[in-house]
Amino acid sequence: MKLIADPIYVPDNADYATIEDAKLSANWHSVKSREERMAATDLTDKCGSCKAFCYWRDNTCYGECSKGHPYGQRTRRKCNDYERIER
Repeated sequence: MKLIADPIYVPDNADYATIEDAKLSANWHSVKSREERMAATDLTDKCGSCKAFCYWRDNTCYGECSKGHPYGQRTRRKCNDYERIER
């Protein structure tokens, strides 16, 4: 799990105890991994859910269209040639 905190502000002359106290009282929250964010993305009526969309190399965000449309993100809006993948 990855945790990040909102910015912590302490004075320039703060001692070690003050800095550690600021860290403990910070607003910490967890961050989803890239795989979790990708899985949670809704691709309804997007390029990534089209039969003609092919991921580009090992990239899971971008791909090319076998129907001749330009290379782009999987989350862009569908085109007129869109054919939904039936699952």
